[in-house]
This record gives sequence, C-alpha cells and structure tokens, in this order.
Amino acid sequence: LGVGINQVKGWCIPHLWQAIWPLYQKIGKGSVAEIGVFEGKFLIGLAKTFGADMPHAAIDVFNMQRFNLDKAGVGKREAVLETLAAHGVAPANVTCYKRDSLTLNVQDTMHMRRKFEGFKFFSVGGCHEVLHTMNDIEFAMSVMDPAGIITVDDYHNPDWPGVVEAVSKMYLLREFTFVPLLYTCGKLFLCSRSYLDEYRDHVKAYVKENFPETRMKEVTRFGYKTLNMKPNQASWKDIV
Repeated sequence: LGVGINQVKGWCIPHLWQAIWPLYQKIGKGSVAEIGVFEGKFLIGLAKTFGADMPHAAIDVFNMQRFNLDKAGVGKREAVLETLAAHGVAPANVTCYKRDSLTLNVQDTMHMRRKFEGFKFFSVGGCHEVLHTMNDIEFAMSVMDPAGIITVDDYHNPDWPGVVEAVSKMYLLREFTFVPLLYTCGKLFLCSRSYLDEYRDHVKAYVKENFPETRMKEVTRFGYKTLNMKPNQASWKDIV
C-alpha cells in the first residue's frame, strides 16, 4: 500500500492483500471501482494493485449527506483526489460519480461498461442498509469483467446488520452469476461461478505457502464451497 497510507482516514487492513494479491495474479491488470470511498484508502490500494495508470471509478454521495442514511462515513471528493495524488494514483485516472447509488440505472451500466470495459475489482462499501446493499451488489455485477471480484464491506459486522441480511436475502431467494468465494477481514468476496473453484484453490495454495499463520477453513455458504480466512494480525510481511 506504500509509505504513509496509514495517515489516510478510513479502514483498510493490509492483510486483505493475502486474498487480493493471488486473485490479481489470476485476473490481471484492469479498472477498479468503489461505492463509498470515504477518503480513498482502499481505492488507492486497489488502483495500485490493478494498475495506477488504468481508468478507475469512485462512486459516493460526497457532500450530498442527506443521502447518507446510515452515517457510515462522510466521503470528501477533494480529500479523495488529494490522497490519490499523494500515493501515486493520478486523479485524472479516477472518475468521481457524485450519486446516491440507488439512482444508478441501465444508462449508467452501459456508460461504465463502455468506459471501463468491465471492472476487474469492485468494492461495495456505501450505505449499509438492506436495500442499498442489495442494489449496490447487483449494480456491481452488471458492470463486471466476468473474471472480476466484488467485495462487500462489513459482512458479519454486528454494527451493520443490514449487510448480512441483504446478502442472505439475495442468495436465499435467487441465483446469481456471482457467488460467494471467501470471507476475510470483514469482507465477503464474490466471483463468477465459473471461476469459483479455480480462484478458491489458488488463494488457498498461495496463502498456505506464503502465510502459514493464517487460519483457513472451507465452508459451505449458500450452497457454494467457499473459504474463510483469518490472518494473524499481529504479524505482517510485504507481498512481493
């Protein structure tokens, strides 16, 4: 994530890259997006992983705080652009969309698919209420590269019960092309069903070889064979 990233406000534990880096090895370079960027901490890490010179997207209500229903965080467009520039991601490469994510529509889907050619990684971390979470996950699915990854913030966090309720409603009531892949560090990772076995097995092998202190367990989640990861947060080494 680079020197000084801890000075940026927001939550982004570096141990997430135990899962993100091996997935990048499979997916390759491309555009990333985030709904609910706060000051851009996680977005910086994603952009630098998947290509700082690629076009990326930041979707947030920013100063339209009347739409920040759960007060999960106050995103500031100027702060996002400043932190991006300070950490090696040119602001010109990041398109900021000042939107309530519930207003994202088919036209937005078509626009983003043309502009970004399918996101390789999409972080869902906006409003944590049930309706917003379901809407944001489904929107992410509509603009993804088939080989891409979606993450859902605060899954299992008791302070934000709407997230786990939203995911449960989705997968208990319907079938989706993107399905649960793994859970780690508070985030649920989703991938295309077509890549599920390949990605899960690759992450498992990578972590076993490089981070033997990380606890892993295969579990069935909504009928899919997924992976739970619990890194040893007392230790860290750079990913190379």
